[in-house]
Amino acid sequence: MITVQDVARAVDGIAPFDTQLDWDNSGLLVGDPAGEVDRVLVALDATAEVIREAASLGAQAIVTHHPVIFRGVQRLLAGDPPYEAAARGIAIISAHTCYDMAEGGVNHALADALGLRDRRPLWEERPGEAGGRSLGLAGELPCPMTREELAAWVEEALHLRPGYVRWLPDAGPESIRRVAVCGGAGSDYLAQAKALGCAAYITGDVRHHEFLAARQLGLLLMDAGHGATEGIAMPRLRRQLEEGLPGVEVVLFSGEGAF
Repeated sequence: MITVQDVARAVDGIAPFDTQLDWDNSGLLVGDPAGEVDRVLVALDATAEVIREAASLGAQAIVTHHPVIFRGVQRLLAGDPPYEAAARGIAIISAHTCYDMAEGGVNHALADALGLRDRRPLWEERPGEAGGRSLGLAGELPCPMTREELAAWVEEALHLRPGYVRWLPDAGPESIRRVAVCGGAGSDYLAQAKALGCAAYITGDVRHHEFLAARQLGLLLMDAGHGATEGIAMPRLRRQLEEGLPGVEVVLFSGEGAF
């Protein structure tokens, strides 16, 4: 019998919970560790739609990237995703920054989608030492690209509509080969991207002043969306869980990739 705790252990094996950043809340967040599981739904977020789909599929557990409980909770009411999951006997396990940092996790999926070669970490907790945490990746595109070509390349790779990616048309060099990526909201690492010789940096949730700061550094900053830059890894997470949980059906939320 596979239990909720077994599913949590499988997630921990893919993205060790103890590597998450201090402010994060990854792990088993809702449910009975001893509950039996034969079907798991994988999704970026535990929204009401995701919980309804899990219930309709008969899934006893949901594995998400974003934690369903993140900050202090003062009340849980009908309609709140954690309440609705618990009321249906559905457990929720989340792997957030630990999956961002994991080998084969969010940033590796993003770099793979863009075809980046000769990669190295964007940020390292202890540079030059083994065993330290790292976040983001820098690498070489398959060929040099213009700003417009890179935007189109990103949109195609992440299954986005044309014109979805936001960027300043006068930022960075005209020919781009080395780029950095960080899934989610990674604008804190502009200096690291520049120090690694990157001409462009692809992330999400970019604010106006961050576009300007990147341009000042001579860096093309592209906003491909928080959900899209992390959602690209959800099919991979499904496959990883399928491999780690023999006998359990692992299903991807039908709405994933709708950006």
